[in-house]
Amino acid sequence: MAVNAHAVIQAIVRALEEPPARARQVRKPVITISRSVGSGGDYVARAIADRLGIELYDSEIISGIAREADVSASLMQTLNEKLDAVDAWIYSAVFGKHVSRDEYVHFLSTVIRGLYHTGGVILGRGGHVILAGRDVLRLRIVGSVEACATRISEEEGTSYAEAKRKVQESTKKRGKFIWDMFHSRYNEPTNFDLVINTDYFRRLDDVVELVLLAVRARGLDRKWSPQQVAAAKAGA
Repeated sequence: MAVNAHAVIQAIVRALEEPPARARQVRKPVITISRSVGSGGDYVARAIADRLGIELYDSEIISGIAREADVSASLMQTLNEKLDAVDAWIYSAVFGKHVSRDEYVHFLSTVIRGLYHTGGVILGRGGHVILAGRDVLRLRIVGSVEACATRISEEEGTSYAEAKRKVQESTKKRGKFIWDMFHSRYNEPTNFDLVINTDYFRRLDDVVELVLLAVRARGLDRKWSPQQVAAAKAGA
């Protein structure tokens, strides 16, 4: 997937240039979504972003930004200067061909913390860990291996056995990523504000409604009015 890292980082910088009072008033809601493959989490993420009129930043986009090699160094320096000291990172590290794990984590964390200021749905990449303690909704969408494998088998036309292997391998891979990058347990429920098991939901749109209720319960909708949602969609 082609990623315009330059444009994304420019958007982050513009958001950071807003006066603090105005930034708090107009800040779009931020939802991080961790999901099991086959749980319907990708559908829920897209639907939530559409309903709220905010951007969806999936794991491929975020990783693409982290790998981007032709982003302006001066723009990166501007981003670094505008973020809090805790978000600082050595921006030049990402321009080399060999980026260490620690350098990647620093960059990934800075990008996601920057996206916090622009608002949006952040899918995967440890967003729930990086933004812990901030005014965001941290969501986990799960399902049993059997239910997720059945859904994948039906959607992709593969055998149940193959789909089951896909679910198990994905869970192991994602768990390893979260542990290696952040030393956090992938399925630890206390790392999330809301965990939804989709096994017995016949309509994923009902899951979307539950998440929207949680957004309102967390008070995040007060930062992004219906008029702003309409304006964002009109300008998309």
